[in-house]
Order: sequence, then structure tokens, then C-alpha cells
Amino acid sequence: MHKGYRIISVEAADIYKHEQEYGVAVGYKLPEVKSDAYFWLFKNKLDYSLDSIELEKAYTRICRKKFSFVDGHNNSYTLAVINVKFNFTYKPEDGKPLKVKRLREYFYANGFNVNGVHYVRYKRSAGSSREGTCLFIDERLYKYMTKWSECGLKSQSDLASWESYRALSLSGIKGTIEIPLDGILFVPDCKSTFTDEVVAVEMQGGKLTAQTKQTQITNDIWDGESLLDESLFVKQYADKHMLLLRNKFFKSCGFKTKLQKWIKDKGITLDDLKARDFVTLATDISQIVMVTTPNSLKYLKFVGALSDKNIRKWTENVNSTFGVVKWDKRTKYFGGRLVQSSYQFLNTLGLTEQETAALLQPSFDYISYVRRDIDFMRFHFAEAYAKESDGEEKQTPDGLAERADVIFKLLYDSPFFDQTALYTNFKNDVVSSLKEQLRRGHILLNGTNTTLLGNGTELLKYIAGEEVTSELKNDQIRCERFENGAKLLCARSPHITMGNLYLVENNLNGAIWDYFDLG
Repeated sequence: MHKGYRIISVEAADIYKHEQEYGVAVGYKLPEVKSDAYFWLFKNKLDYSLDSIELEKAYTRICRKKFSFVDGHNNSYTLAVINVKFNFTYKPEDGKPLKVKRLREYFYANGFNVNGVHYVRYKRSAGSSREGTCLFIDERLYKYMTKWSECGLKSQSDLASWESYRALSLSGIKGTIEIPLDGILFVPDCKSTFTDEVVAVEMQGGKLTAQTKQTQITNDIWDGESLLDESLFVKQYADKHMLLLRNKFFKSCGFKTKLQKWIKDKGITLDDLKARDFVTLATDISQIVMVTTPNSLKYLKFVGALSDKNIRKWTENVNSTFGVVKWDKRTKYFGGRLVQSSYQFLNTLGLTEQETAALLQPSFDYISYVRRDIDFMRFHFAEAYAKESDGEEKQTPDGLAERADVIFKLLYDSPFFDQTALYTNFKNDVVSSLKEQLRRGHILLNGTNTTLLGNGTELLKYIAGEEVTSELKNDQIRCERFENGAKLLCARSPHITMGNLYLVENNLNGAIWDYFDLG
């Protein structure tokens, strides 16, 4: 899996200071190449993304240089873009200070030089906007990359939406998937309007007030959701059931379905779909491998309603390569059978002291087994807390998993190694680590982490022209991890309030679910 590129991150005030010292033509002066001070500047990371893939092609073609270089630890670096932070005021020894707002205005308008190479303002992601940082790009690449990024659109007055959506191609991805653009079916969004009791925050008398009241709510029932035919799930995606997708001005969560089987079983035709204002560039119904809505295609927010013309304009500016941000994965604990809680979740349950003791008892028993049984210690690292195989899991600072590999080899080679001080110290460190997890509220519970598929069966019925009725009753969900009829407690993530708790019944009934492969 590509780890992305390290990029220079520097304060705007420091760039301005260098301009005063060395002149604007030189600008920010880098330390000597390969010195510690030089590599220390590469604090940020440009994620592997659709943007970085295109950026590398453009840099090689336009600048006629290698896009990146690699250090002795196999870390990749690039100077194509620079991250600029706006945290400090420039304070000269003599003269008037230049505040952050003025620095931002100055560099947004003029850009800056780094060792004589000119950089101009490029993009800022949603995360960058919260932190007040911005990416600047080598000016030689700006015209091409801007044209590529903006899909033929012009800058919009709604800058918050514009900056956020044009930066979607910057999202870090784990890989790519090919989805034929003429295999996508766009169906109109469906709104659900209902009345419910809410805590309404409103402006009254010039002040924000919060009060409980009955109010009307309108909800988009397929918000950012797509259905993907099972034929797309091949190679590295063969065992996946959900893919979080990105393309230019497009973001959606796609779920694995037997879409073509549904189309054939229901006798759906292209003429049927187009007569109901559905849009696709397919010339045969067998081409359809994806169903999505205008809610996922942010491009339509800037060009107008869903129409054949607007979809064709979008496809002229993108290709069939979609970025895959993430996919479904079971928890790493006990083969996916247990899930780790958080202190936020436990604090919202309102447990008594006795209930808390009962909740913790299995964890105490587990620690006792680890302390006294060598085979259970092996089970702890090999099965219960298995390391991730996809390279995504962050290694903990204590390095216990790595130490375990050495310890178990010594145990195998030396029958009495468990009686040594080395093993005793290792065992004590493992026990201390488990206790520290409990103090932080990290308790293993019978559960799972899941991705929410909202109204998937309704979307299948919708494209078949059937009445859009729910397969689930109020306060029911479907989760194949648990038995039919089980009472389940659901909590959203991140979890911050008891208002996010939801007690439901598990319902595995319904033949239409055979058209899904949800894992």
C-alpha cells in the first residue's frame, strides 16, 4: 500500500521573514540538502490520492524531473507542493508587525519562492481549513492541475462548498477501482418528511435558544450512498462488502449487491428507467454496475439538476478510475467477535457500581489467565489481539507485539525460558498494558463495528418501480453478526452523548436481502 509523500510544512511568518532577509526572488531558503535541518522541514504528508497520482504525471511531463526522492528508510519526499501554516504574526525587530490575516492575504495573492521556485495557492481540504493551513503548488503545475481538478467548473461564490468539493480528489486512498462511467445509473434523490420531537436551536430576540418541541424534519434517505454490482468486487476487493469511493466532485459509500441479478429478475429495461427520469449513459441494461443519486455527485450542486446533459459534462472531465478511501473490516479482537469500547460510551450508559463490576469481571479474568498461563499468553497475541495484515493498524509505542515474536521463539527453543527475568518483565509489561487499557475505558465487549446502510432495499425497489416500503419496522436493524431477534445496543462513532444510544431488535427476515452481500 502506497504511504504517500512527505512534504515541507512551514509557517507563513517564516517565509515572510526569509523574504525580508534574502529578497523575494530567493524567498524561503532551504537548508543544505540531506542535512537534518532539511529533512526536519518535511513534517506533513501528501496522502496517496487521485490528486497525487495526477500530480506525479504532470510533474514528470512539465518539470521534466523526478517527482519524488527516497531516503534510507524508504520514505518518499516531494517538492511539488508545500503546506503553509498561518499560526503566528510576523514580528520584525524594527517596524510594524504583520498579523496572520495580512500574511494570508499577501501569500494567497502573491505566492512565494522557495530557493527561486515560485509556489502559488492550490487547495485546502476540509481538515486543512479547520487547522488554517493551505497547500501551495509549484506554479508550473498550477494551470494544468487546476483545470484537471475543477472539471470545467468556474470558482463559486459559496467558497466553503467549492473549496471542500474541489479538494475531494485529495482524499487519502488505499487503492483504486475501475467503474465504467457508462455503467452508472443516476436515480433522483428521495426525501422523507416526518414530524418528531427534537431539541430545536433557534434565534429568538437576537439570541440562540434551545427548547424541546415538535418539528418537521426532511431527510434524504440515500444520503451519499450507492449500490455496486458484485462483479466489481474482484482482486483485492473480492472479500470486501463496502467501498468508500472518491472521484472528482464525487463521494459515496458503495455496498455490494447482486444488482444485475435484481435487474434481470425484475425485467427492468433502459426504457423503463429513462421514462422515470433516471439517467445513464449505458446503451444496454447489462452495462449497469452502479446505482447512485445526485447527493453523491457534488458536481450537480454547481451545474444544476440531474439531467443527461449534466451527467455527460461530468463524464467528459473524469475517468473510470475511482479512489477507494476505505472498506469494511472486522475488529482485530478475537477474530472479529469482540469490539473495544471507549470511556465516552461507558460514561453514557449510567451504570451502577455493581453493574460496572460485572462488566469488568471478564476483563479481570482475562488478565489473570495472561499472568499465569503461557499458552494463553500465546493466544493473546496470536488470536485475541492479532496484528492487522493490511498494514493499516498503527503500532503501539510499547512495541509488545514485536517483542512477543522474539519471546515466543525463545520459549520454543528453551523449555524453561518462562522462569527467566526476561519473560517475567515481558509478562508484567503485558499485564500493565491491559490494565492501562481498562483505565481508559477500552473494554472488550460482544459486538462489532459496522457501516450504516440506510434504506438499501428501498433503493432496489425504487429502480424496479415498486412501492418504496421498508423491510424493517421501527426500532429494527439487520446485522448478520447477531442472531435473529436479538436485542442490540447501537452507538454512533464518534460517541459523545447518551442521545446517540439506540436500543433495537435484530431482524434477519426478508427474501430481498438475498440480493445483498453485506458481510
